[in-house]
Amino acid sequence: MNHLVRDKTPLTDRYKEYDVIVTNGCPGPVYWTMCIERLDPLTHRILESHTPSGLIEEEGKSRVNLQMKKGPDRMGSQMRYQEFYLNIGYAIKPPASASCVARQCESQHQELRGQIDSNLLAWQKAEANLNQRLAAECPESGWGKTEEVETCELAVRRELEPELEQLAQTDAQLREQLRVADGDPCRVYAGDLIEEWTP
Repeated sequence: MNHLVRDKTPLTDRYKEYDVIVTNGCPGPVYWTMCIERLDPLTHRILESHTPSGLIEEEGKSRVNLQMKKGPDRMGSQMRYQEFYLNIGYAIKPPASASCVARQCESQHQELRGQIDSNLLAWQKAEANLNQRLAAECPESGWGKTEEVETCELAVRRELEPELEQLAQTDAQLREQLRVADGDPCRVYAGDLIEEWTP
């Protein structure tokens, strides 16, 4: 038995879809069940738990589709989709069981989560500083953006870009640690940054 978590191309910015695909390579039918726990991307609290289950025939597959909603607006430009933990149990005779692991895993990830949250706060402050400097140093006239204003904004952005880039890289590195920390079942899925989205 094996499983794969596959992300799908988003059709909307309201949520991101994932498929959990379970494949049976055993010489007979197998019962399966999952515990899927959805987390808030800002507070990391468990929002809800799902426990789908089923039977897979020999050489068969089962698929569970998940839709991770986008996080709260107060995350600003660092808004993310919800995260989830996944644990799967198998049995030849019913019922199969899978323990829910989010509470245990989150306690193991507490230090790493603290580093991510501190970096996120610094990133938000740096972006707020950028916006304040743009407003103060490059004010727009009643005629909209002039070439002079655009040149001024470019100079301010270039000055602050290294700090913002470093904070973004640190965020990516810490989140990658979280994705591989402790392996299954303590792997955190989703939580992707919401990019500028156009339909």
